[in-house]
Order: sequence, then structure tokens, then C-alpha cells
Amino acid sequence: MSRTTRCSSGPNLVFPNYSVPHALRWRCWCVIVAGTVVGCGPGGTPPPAQDGYLSGAGGARIYYRVVGAAPDTVVAVHGGPGAGMNAFFPDVEPLAARHTIIFYDQRGGGRSELPADTSLLAASYHVEDLEAVRRHFHLARMNVLAHSFGAILVAKYAEFYPERLAHLVFVGAVGPRRQAAAAVAQAPYARADSATLSRLLGVMQPLLTGTAPDPVASCREYEAITRQMALARGDTSRWQGSSCDMPSEAVRYYFHYTARIGPTYFGDWDFTSSLRRLTARVLVVYGDRDTAGVPAQREWVTALPNARLLLVPGAGKGALADRPDLVFPAINDFLGGRWPRGAVAAGRE
Repeated sequence: MSRTTRCSSGPNLVFPNYSVPHALRWRCWCVIVAGTVVGCGPGGTPPPAQDGYLSGAGGARIYYRVVGAAPDTVVAVHGGPGAGMNAFFPDVEPLAARHTIIFYDQRGGGRSELPADTSLLAASYHVEDLEAVRRHFHLARMNVLAHSFGAILVAKYAEFYPERLAHLVFVGAVGPRRQAAAAVAQAPYARADSATLSRLLGVMQPLLTGTAPDPVASCREYEAITRQMALARGDTSRWQGSSCDMPSEAVRYYFHYTARIGPTYFGDWDFTSSLRRLTARVLVVYGDRDTAGVPAQREWVTALPNARLLLVPGAGKGALADRPDLVFPAINDFLGGRWPRGAVAAGRE
């Protein structure tokens, strides 16, 4: 849990040896996440985002950013793996109006460690990094919001630590079975014209081989092409986050290693029967316009003991960005202990 507290008019209650200037008394905010001070600042509004590093599995440097100053805490797990928090930070950040959000860069991307030994990208290390985030912020049980492949990481975590999860939100989740998920991921390319595929291959090959002279520029070109492909299919494309918004060496590493070989370290995953011990409530959010991806979302709801599916009208996989007017209130209701209107259990769609 987190809280925001005002500095006292006498000695500072958070930093006893620091005297608050008279002009700032009663106008100074401190953000405290489960007993850990993550930032203080003057003024009538909470302080800006606070960031830093924590020690992950094997001592890996894991970069985090904390935004918001609300009474509860949500850990945000980005996709990829290794796409970096900025792949969805702009789209999730509005939730900080009602919640304290802890973002972190997974190893192999963003500002976190890029291990020279790629075996350190194995699923077990990602699981223990997430556990390290929980411990660092002293969270007894976590609320977690996972996007895309982040749902696979969280599901793997849930196999080991089901009792440490309170509420889960899966947004645009990769499906619970690898074989089916791969087919969904390949479908957009099968529908693209040959000229577009040729352009895409020309951009992707240097990224995947690690030879792109300017990986950030190549990444942005790749994202522009895939956005054009989405628009040509009639999909919505309002997503603001980008995997290109990280240091150049991280973009190079992400495409060459983490995105290319990282999923293989999760094996032939199948979570349809391995999460029966999970007691956490799970809200699965997806857009009704991406009909190819909906069956996998229903599989998640069937596989998880206490889950419901919210199909968002007029949205695609990125329902969070397509219909924030519907999705954010639904997430707020869910984290507040209420199933949002329209969320249905397995077999009731």
C-alpha cells in the first residue's frame, strides 16, 4: 500500500533531522509506498515521478519509476519481453490519478541491466525480478497490471507465488497457450501486401541481427510500418507508448536478444491448468474489434479461478488507449473491490 502525507508544522516526520522551512509548512508532500519514501516535494499537489534502481535476481540492476500518490499501489508489467516501460507508460500513466503506479524496466530492455550472458534472460530471472520489486516496496500482496507479453510473465510468477497477488489486470494479453498465441501474432503479417512486408523485412533484419547503424531510427520506422498495417486492416491505432523510447544500446539489445530469444525461455507455455491455486481476482480487458485475439482472452478467464472478461466496444488489442473513457473507470472499480459493469465470468459471454 502507499500513502501521501503532509510534512508537519514542526519537525519533519519523515526526515526527523530536516527542518521544513516555515513557508512550506503544511504545503509539503511526501509519497510513501509501503513504508518506503519514494519522494517528497513542496506544493499543493503530489511530487513528480520518482525513479531509481533496485537489485533484481542475481543482483541485476532494475530501473523503476513511481508515479501517483494515491492510497493503493499497482505494479505495472510491460510487454515484450524487454520492450521497456515506455512501451506503455503514456497509456497507463493516467491511472496515477487514482493509484500509485510502480513501473519497472524488465532486464534486457529500457534502463535495466542488459546481461552479456543471455541465459540470464530466462523466465526464472524475470519472475524473481518481479518478486524483487514486491520486496523492495514491502508489498505484502500486489495489485498488478500487465500488458501483452507481461501477462505471460505474471502468469509464470503466479505459478510460484500465487499468495502474493491480490488483483490482476490483463490488458491486451498474449494468450495462455504458446501455440495459439503464435498464430494470433502471425495473422497480421499474413494479411499484409508483399510491398509492405518487403519494407518491414528490410527494417527488421538489421534490428534482429544487431547491425542497424541507428537502432532507434530503425525501431521508429518499424513501428510506423506496423501502425500503417494496422490502419490498413481497419484497426484502431491510438497507442502512445513506444519500445523505441529507451537508450540506443537497449533498443539494439531488445531486438537482437530479448524480443527474439526471450519468449523461448518461457518454453511451450500453457497456463490453462497450472493456476488453479491462484485466489487473486483477475480482470481481462480486450477490445471487441480484434476478433482474432478474443478467443485467447476467453481462455484466460476459463483458466483462472476468479476471473472475468471485459470486452470493450469499439476497441482493438490496445483497448486502454482506444477507449480510456471505458477502461479506466472499469479498472478503478475493479481495484476498488467491485467487478466493473459488463465484466463476465467464463461461460457467460
